[in-house]
Amino acid sequence: MFVQDAKRSIHWYTRVLGFHVLFDYGEYAGLALGDAQIHLAQRNPPEGVRLKGAFYLRLASGIDDYIAQIAATGHAFTSSLKDHDYGMREATLRDPDGHDIYIGQPLRPGGQPLSG
Repeated sequence: MFVQDAKRSIHWYTRVLGFHVLFDYGEYAGLALGDAQIHLAQRNPPEGVRLKGAFYLRLASGIDDYIAQIAATGHAFTSSLKDHDYGMREATLRDPDGHDIYIGQPLRPGGQPLSG
């Protein structure tokens, strides 16, 4: 993910989403949450260009608790947690650079979140 301020983004991803730092080289860092890893690279885009990215964080279980932890940080969601007819329970939020983060967990047949 290209970010405007690596330190600000590292702080946000660790505080809001619970990632931990794998490495930090100042303008380039690697973060992890369980098996998921992201890399952040500080870049100043050309005048008038907006670097917009997104990623999907798919959980095996525990989405309700994870979303509650994020909400407890005070960060707003762009889409609240809800079940979708395509079999996923999802919420969306946006990081300080405007990148969208989709968080989802598969539903069981019958519409219940998977657990375990």
